[in-house]
Amino acid sequence: MQQRQYRIPNEVTTELKINKMLYLYDLLFLVALIIVRLIALPFIPDVLHLPFTCFLVGFGLFLVIRPTTNPEKRMVHVLYYALIKKKDTYI
Repeated sequence: MQQRQYRIPNEVTTELKINKMLYLYDLLFLVALIIVRLIALPFIPDVLHLPFTCFLVGFGLFLVIRPTTNPEKRMVHVLYYALIKKKDTYI
């Protein structure tokens, strides 16, 4: 009976890269923004549909970029950490 050889990866926390700049997390985040747009669209006047869509596209792209100061994190994480940071703690 022949035994199969499986290669076990050393690192399992690496993000899945879809293309040169887009990761799976980014794609799922942008899909979530599209779903939010579809849910929110009935509550927005017809005149503001295009500006709202442009705002969401710009905001979504801003949130998935990686800052140069910390390339492991995205701007979503940077803003989250800035909001939950305790003001009375010395950094």
